[in-house]
Amino acid sequence: MNKAPASFQENIRKTFIRFSVVPVALVSVMALILFVFSFALIMAISNRGENEAVNEKLTRMTNIYYQMLDDVGESLENNHLTVSRNEVFGILYDRTSEFEDIGDLIILSKDQKVLFKSKSSVPQFLTDGTSSNWGILKALKKARGKTASILYDKKLCIGKGVYRGEKLRFMIVYIVPSDVLSVASEIQSRYVLITDKNGWIYAANTNKLRDSYGQIDSRIAQNTGFIMVDGGLFYVHKSVTDKGFGVYTITDMGWSVQLIIVLIVILAIVFLAIAFVTVRSTAKSSEEYTRDIRKIENALEEVQNGNLDVSLRIGSSKEFMTIGNDFNDMLKGLREQIERNNELAQNAAFAQVKQLESQFNPHFLFNTLDNIRFMAKIDPAAADKMIVSLSGILRYCIRDMREEVTVREDLDNLQFYLNILQIRFNKRFAYNIEVSEDIMDCLIPKLMLQPLLENAIKYGFGDREKLTVNIRGYQMQDELVFICEDDGAGIDEEQLWVIQNYLKEDENRTNHYGLYNIHRRIRLLYKGNYGLDVTSKKDEGTCVRMIIPKHT
Repeated sequence: MNKAPASFQENIRKTFIRFSVVPVALVSVMALILFVFSFALIMAISNRGENEAVNEKLTRMTNIYYQMLDDVGESLENNHLTVSRNEVFGILYDRTSEFEDIGDLIILSKDQKVLFKSKSSVPQFLTDGTSSNWGILKALKKARGKTASILYDKKLCIGKGVYRGEKLRFMIVYIVPSDVLSVASEIQSRYVLITDKNGWIYAANTNKLRDSYGQIDSRIAQNTGFIMVDGGLFYVHKSVTDKGFGVYTITDMGWSVQLIIVLIVILAIVFLAIAFVTVRSTAKSSEEYTRDIRKIENALEEVQNGNLDVSLRIGSSKEFMTIGNDFNDMLKGLREQIERNNELAQNAAFAQVKQLESQFNPHFLFNTLDNIRFMAKIDPAAADKMIVSLSGILRYCIRDMREEVTVREDLDNLQFYLNILQIRFNKRFAYNIEVSEDIMDCLIPKLMLQPLLENAIKYGFGDREKLTVNIRGYQMQDELVFICEDDGAGIDEEQLWVIQNYLKEDENRTNHYGLYNIHRRIRLLYKGNYGLDVTSKKDEGTCVRMIIPKHT
């Protein structure tokens, strides 16, 4: 079973809701997505910027210490592998002048004897004989003259070996003050962790995100971007300095997620409020905007029930006012057309009745039958022709009820009538028909040409012995022109003026039915300047011209 279509008012209401609530929802979702995307992008850019700042600061610090060890090694070589305390202290103070703590600088011989120390004590792991093959000492021996670094006992140790040939002569070790590294990681807006290549943490501004051994959490070390750690969301960015130190800047997204949740809740509340107000308001709005539609619907139902006197009075908007005016004009034209059709039907019926009266009036029928009887004795072929022609006229008039016929069909009927006239009047009557072949299939009102010929016969002979009638038909632009012209008695000026004027009337008040009925039928059938035009001169003949639109 097909579902009944919704009313126009309901469709308008749904449209209001669809084009108000749905766009608000889409815009809200898009705005939220844009906010989250923009926030994440800005946060990532800020994170990377601070990571670069820490990296740059750490690189500058380590370069200072690395250069300091290079300077001390060069001093030892310049002094023929002897330690100049004053010169070493000068290098130490010069390189660490911007830092509060000068740190521990120790110079050891190859057998781990202390040759120089910047502070009163030396870490035991440097002088213990068992430590020569591990820690910073192992690293600097492996580096063979290059500076190396390692984390030991939560301290960053930097070391360099001084060689003569293949023999190790001195071991220079510098222990970076913990405060210096803390300065590099002192950012407050996010977590910062500085590690070596193995993940051991040198410095950090948080105790989180590390394992029980003091290394950075493996989930942080192995991934970048957004990472879930123990139920928390973090954004991680990592960079590596030229000395191999890892710099991690980590943003805790917990508060951001909470902010987004709050925004979602606020947007949901606003959206529900808008949806509620919209649904309530669209009911009244749709009723108001469709009031004129209901007027039109009611008017159309009245017309469907047969009431053509209904009218629309709409003044709410220009468009509906135009519809109302056009509807009223349409009904007015429909009423006029119905009246015109009724009149046309009556006129057509009357024309057919008058035609039959003309064909079957006693005088015409008596003369025709008398001629048939007479001709049957002396000329059976002529009698047969008259019988066939009379039969054709009767069949055309009675059987075929079409309002319009082709020019060819009407000429065929006219030929039957001419056959009878030709036999009746013999040499007293002559005719000539010239109709263009290109209009033979055009449509004209039925029984239009015969009354023109009847009129010429009735009034043309007068007291004359002979009458000639010429019938012509041709096309002129989009019109068909038919001319019936005779050389008979003609019409005097006064009578012609009467005929020409009564053709202009909407109602016939004379006894002249033939020409008036033709003219009136044409005026009713075709809108425009169509109909009959009559011209005549006394004793010279009459010309009747008929103009109708061309159509097939």
